[in-house]
Amino acid sequence: MKNTLSLLLLLCSFACQAYNQQSVYDFDIKHWGSAEGLSNNSVRSVSQDAQGYIWLATQYGLNRFDGMQFEHFNKETHRHLASNAITRLFSDSRGYMWVGTKAGLSGFDPVSLTFERYQILSEVTAIVEVSPGEIWVAADSLFRVRDGKVSRVEQIRSQVGQLELVNNQVWVTSTDKLFRIDIEGNTESFPLPAELMQTPIYDLYWTDNGLHIAGEAGFYHLDKSGDVKKCDLPDNNSTAVYKLLKDSRGNSWISAHRKLFHRHNGQKWQHITGDELGSYPWFSDIFEDKDHNIWLASFSDGIYRASVGNIRRIVPATADPVVRSLGVTPDNTLLIAGQSDVGELGVDGSYRSLLSTAQLGASTVHDVYWPDNQQLWLATDQGVLRYQRGQPELQSQFASLNGYTVRVLQPDDADGVWIGGVMGLFHYQNQTLTPFSLNSELESRHITVLQQQRQTLIFGTTRGLYQYESGRLTRLGVGSALYNSYITALQILPDNTVIAATLDDGIFVELPQQTQWLQWHAGNGLPHSPVVSLAFDANSDKLWISSNKGIFRLDKAQLAALGQGAVQADEILGPYDRQLGTVPGRCCNGAGQAKVVRWQDQYWYPTLKGLVAVPVQLDQQQRSSLRPVIKSVQGLRNYHVDGLQSRLVLDLDDRNLSVQYSALEFIKPTALQFRYRLQGFDQHWHDVGDRREAVYTNLTPGRFVFQVQTRFDNGPWLDEQSAELDIVVPKRFDETFIYRGLWALLALFCLYGLLWLLRRNTVNQQLQLERLVRQRTQELENSNLKLNELNEQLTLLTHKDSLTGLRNRRFMFEQLPKDIEHFQRNRESMQSQGKCVALIHLDLDNFKQVNDQYGNTAGDSCIQQVAGILIRETRGSDYVVRFAGEEFVLVLRDIQTDLVEQFSYRLNELIGKTVFSLPDGHRTRLTCSVGYAIFPLDLLGGQLISWEISLQLAEMALYHVKHAGKNGVATIHFDQQVDAFEFEDSSHVEAQVERLLAAGLARFELKNTQL
Repeated sequence: MKNTLSLLLLLCSFACQAYNQQSVYDFDIKHWGSAEGLSNNSVRSVSQDAQGYIWLATQYGLNRFDGMQFEHFNKETHRHLASNAITRLFSDSRGYMWVGTKAGLSGFDPVSLTFERYQILSEVTAIVEVSPGEIWVAADSLFRVRDGKVSRVEQIRSQVGQLELVNNQVWVTSTDKLFRIDIEGNTESFPLPAELMQTPIYDLYWTDNGLHIAGEAGFYHLDKSGDVKKCDLPDNNSTAVYKLLKDSRGNSWISAHRKLFHRHNGQKWQHITGDELGSYPWFSDIFEDKDHNIWLASFSDGIYRASVGNIRRIVPATADPVVRSLGVTPDNTLLIAGQSDVGELGVDGSYRSLLSTAQLGASTVHDVYWPDNQQLWLATDQGVLRYQRGQPELQSQFASLNGYTVRVLQPDDADGVWIGGVMGLFHYQNQTLTPFSLNSELESRHITVLQQQRQTLIFGTTRGLYQYESGRLTRLGVGSALYNSYITALQILPDNTVIAATLDDGIFVELPQQTQWLQWHAGNGLPHSPVVSLAFDANSDKLWISSNKGIFRLDKAQLAALGQGAVQADEILGPYDRQLGTVPGRCCNGAGQAKVVRWQDQYWYPTLKGLVAVPVQLDQQQRSSLRPVIKSVQGLRNYHVDGLQSRLVLDLDDRNLSVQYSALEFIKPTALQFRYRLQGFDQHWHDVGDRREAVYTNLTPGRFVFQVQTRFDNGPWLDEQSAELDIVVPKRFDETFIYRGLWALLALFCLYGLLWLLRRNTVNQQLQLERLVRQRTQELENSNLKLNELNEQLTLLTHKDSLTGLRNRRFMFEQLPKDIEHFQRNRESMQSQGKCVALIHLDLDNFKQVNDQYGNTAGDSCIQQVAGILIRETRGSDYVVRFAGEEFVLVLRDIQTDLVEQFSYRLNELIGKTVFSLPDGHRTRLTCSVGYAIFPLDLLGGQLISWEISLQLAEMALYHVKHAGKNGVATIHFDQQVDAFEFEDSSHVEAQVERLLAAGLARFELKNTQL
């Protein structure tokens, strides 16, 4: 997807003229290329079959696409395919797919996946269906295919370029003329201009304005007088034009050389050029599928999918695209505080700058407040600044707050203003600024959010949530994770429900008349975090929530269910959505508490690329068309399963099966989750995440029902989103009743003969035989025991891991004390240079899935490749230890302390970006969790603490990453107050660290990586 991000950024570079005007911002665009499995980046045509699969014609075969996986069909595997260089695809009214290639015409049934060859042997440039059962094909001549028989259309003898069917008339281009042929065979010709003769014509397209011609010489139109005249493109230039389309929404598309033009119905043309894209993709085909997605086939960069999203992005042309805070002005305009300027957006879409970069300086605006219509207060990094309309300069409002970061400007119920920031809480009223009398009782004076309802004041800090009422200050959330959490957002509902969002611990809810705080986190349904804003719509009783990864909402009635289990949120924009000019996982940022505002019946969110606007009354429902499909069953041979098939009978000896399934989803394919079960074999569903294969071995004869269900991330499992296939495992003769009866009869005869022989043996002979067996068995066991002991001794004598060639645990526990002793001897010199000994504990995430899916050989290969990466990234003085399984320990000797964190993050990102090649040709990706610690520890008397404790702390940090979602780096930082005596007892390190964490004297520093 190398070009997806550049295309999205381009789409967001156009200025939107009005907040309600449709534009290219409405399109969610995704890109696939050869790196994602497409057989070739040169895509010439796109079509869709009756099942919903997208078919792509490339220069190296045909591709069937389900939104996630590409299946390849080429001449080597399907001999009736005329050529791998495919030029045209066409699906007729019966669902049959016609494939035009550079070597002729083929056809195939998308259900059975069987191909046929037709007697057209030259390059196919166009295909149309004249009537059911009859198609016309443009090649070196004009051909008719009816009931499988090929014949020439005799009215045209010359080479044919393009075809277009309009009202039972076919428009045909040749090398020098344009023809119109009706169903009776009557022909009318129109001369082509000289510049169109002998040059390729790529498309004919009919609209209400007549016939349009796209060719190498440019864009042409057939006027009412029968003359073909040249037209300028929307940018008033002339260049090669490849494809024309007017979609079902009335939007127009024109693909030209290194350009793409788009126009919403009734609006002006919008222009996307190849120069702006950087990689210069120009599109050979534009296709609209059944779900109204637009597919753009590129000559050189794969395939793009554009679909209209539910939300829009507004980027005023003259504004800073990095927006931090929002507010509604007294004049009912939208105040936009960017990173470098401040302006207002009118209801007509016009944008007016209020403060320039020179006036605002380098300050970030965290909150805004309007004392009156002409005066604006800004909470910034330099204090509270006052803006007066008509005056060019900003003024300081409070001299005592100059130089301090202010995050909150919140009016109270008595014409006063609460002011909060890093210096604590202040109150302004009657021209007097008064510090909050209980600032000294706050554990942290860094105020982040504040809300007041009647006489109750609730405010959040970087270390907890507080309530002030009737002169009494109360710290909320005692006994819960809320107690010491960083509060990012706060909302008090009309019924006094308090909702607090935190940086690391999710959302906390206190319902009326209840003292217990309910927590909403990833374990019980929170889609993504950290949450940065909260907004409540009283009309619909919905709570709107945003994070850096998206927007979602929740019915207020569901808050009470948090104490009973998981709750289901309605996701508006998720981390897999790529619309609005951002990469996945980056959505809504903001500063202070001005991170969301309601204006013109829409919720507005600040982002790194303009504003996100979401209608308050957005009707977001689960896609009813989301259904899984069972594609094939692989046994001793491959069984193709078509969309209408409900029963599959296996061959006699097939007992080991691999079932391939998928779901046709092109908007958010990576957000799909699957589960399956085989009724008659499985007792429960197998939740397999995004894996699209089920494997069963040693099945017994009988009838089984394979069931598969799909859903989106955090969505419910629904019965209508499922597919079933009856699988019959037939009995072999040796599994029939007759066969077993014969064996039973033989067993009876054998038993009789055995009893007859036993009667002839004596008890002494039996005892001798048993004694001899016991003697031989004991000797064998003794030999095996000695052999095992020798093997263990041999293993202990080596310092290398046999699989990776890395150092093993024994080497580390012998060598590390020597390294520590060397460091201690030179401790003063080392610490003066800022050096330490670093212990980095690394564990591969979800590694069992690699073994389960690809086998242990593939897992060993991945471990060897990871070992190679670790060796490559370390110095000669360091050593890498395979600690256990997929765990590694890196010992970095005499390394700069401030480089340990950077090195750990680089290892994490490097492994996450590496594509691992498996022995069977598959490729996969892995992520890892990393925990690190240093020796000596950075605390009082740290040099007195043994290296074993540092190793334990690295392991604890690693497990913290695992529990926080994996794929990250963590370490433990201690407060400067912590002394070495805290770790005197090394056998209780975990308990001591837990005590320090609870006391706020230690903290985990965690960084998760998004690839």
